[in-house]
Amino acid sequence: MAVNKVSLKLVIDTERRRVVYAEAGKEFVDFLFNILALPIGTFVPLLNQEMVGGLGNIYDSIENISSVYLKPNVKDSLLTPKVYISSGTGGGLLELPNVTSTVPRKLYGTSCCRNLFDDDSKRCSCQKAYYIEEFSHRGKPRVNDPYFYSSDVTGGGCVEEAVMYMVMDDLAVKPLSTVSIISLLDKFNVKDMGTLEEKMVDLGMDERNQASLSMAAVTSKVNLKLMIDTEGRRVLYAEAGKDFVDFLFYILALPAGTFIPLLNQEMVGSLGNIYDSIENLSTSYLRPNVTKDSLLKPRAYFSADTGLPLHLPNVESSRKLYRCHCESVSYDSNAFCSKCSSYIRSESKYIGPPCANDPYSSTVGDYVKEKVTYMVMDDLAVKPFSTTSLTTLLNKLNVKDIGALEEKVVDLGMEEVVKLLKASLLTKSSILTDVFLPIVKEEVN
Repeated sequence: MAVNKVSLKLVIDTERRRVVYAEAGKEFVDFLFNILALPIGTFVPLLNQEMVGGLGNIYDSIENISSVYLKPNVKDSLLTPKVYISSGTGGGLLELPNVTSTVPRKLYGTSCCRNLFDDDSKRCSCQKAYYIEEFSHRGKPRVNDPYFYSSDVTGGGCVEEAVMYMVMDDLAVKPLSTVSIISLLDKFNVKDMGTLEEKMVDLGMDERNQASLSMAAVTSKVNLKLMIDTEGRRVLYAEAGKDFVDFLFYILALPAGTFIPLLNQEMVGSLGNIYDSIENLSTSYLRPNVTKDSLLKPRAYFSADTGLPLHLPNVESSRKLYRCHCESVSYDSNAFCSKCSSYIRSESKYIGPPCANDPYSSTVGDYVKEKVTYMVMDDLAVKPFSTTSLTTLLNKLNVKDIGALEEKVVDLGMEEVVKLLKASLLTKSSILTDVFLPIVKEEVN
């Protein structure tokens, strides 16, 4: 049963007019901890554009770009990224857009090819048959795996029930205890207990929207051609290919927890406090088989076929699925099917819609079409390159002297990616200028 409202008991310092802490149960703490697993794209439509910096410009670019330049089914998967969270009993509060509590999802196949899909109303890509053969899942249940999932694995949510938690004014979380309360009151210099007042409040959708605001090596570098206005000392735009634009769009599909270890705590607001709370919480308060790593390092996947050149912490190639001679499917090629007495070793391809936290999605990271040059503006807005777009931009930026324009090719590696992410969270404009102009000046000097 979905939980639409959750009650919190606020302890308020009436003299200083501030919330000292909130007493919260499992549902609210599960909600806070699961925020780190949500794709960045989940937040953008909920917040004012000013609050998400250049990421809002990337979102708008996807919304406005013609589907002619995109691979099939891409726009919806990026603008409304789905995420599957094994949140069990504590997941009802997580009724944010496109967030689905994980249940064992069905897989269907055909007799004409090896592809798999999660919808039996769809016709196979070879057009010979519909996906009507339901496959049995052979493999141990795993956390946050939408096909091999059991509530027994997570025990229902993140933290234990029958425990009350203190949620600080900055969203830091710790178990409620007398020692913790005394320590907190002393920290806030509360001398007169008579100034404290308890108040019950309900947390619903409006309040949820306001609440939250291991390094993988870069496999290669991406080249960008910058167009620099030497007179105005600014980057006007970058000419980019599919690889860089795919990477920009992919950012919206990444879990929020991916960014926190890369950025200074001040830059991610209270999300950093949630991250630290999980890091510091004793494992005795976590549900069985829920590890700190599963919360602090939510995994995301990209298709190995895409060649996505830039990836961030805990981002890995999508996994394979295997079929046997009958109707069994597994992620383990050594699994045995008792029905047809054979190993499940025939490699299959899941061709459902892209989803960054679906371990088997074969199209994540493959968004825009090749052989097209794109213009990435200084604020990370993206559009296909054309003479009309270029002329419009130069007029908009009031560039009078074409002779003052200079082209410069730069490499984008992990260091530049981190700078790009920081700038995109801090500002809506001059992102490419802030990241690359100092590099260009260094090279000149």
